[in-house]
Amino acid sequence: MRVLRSHQPVPAALKGSVIAIGNFDGVHLGHQAVIRREAGLARALGAPFAAMVFEPHPRQFFQPDKPFFRLTTLETKLELLG
Repeated sequence: MRVLRSHQPVPAALKGSVIAIGNFDGVHLGHQAVIRREAGLARALGAPFAAMVFEPHPRQFFQPDKPFFRLTTLETKLELLG
């Protein structure tokens, strides 16, 4: 699985991919279910699969003056998704 960050253009090799899109903070069981479902769809279609994460965190973007809590750092999130 390839992991994309929201501000990156989709690489040419991933055109036509099935992409799971989300914040995926904590990569909890619900996130894992979404990722499994989309990965299965990609396999069924014979398409590449990727996950796209929102970075910076949406709250940093939309409400930069308000504090927020992250369950995981970006580095940990990428490790969990990998």
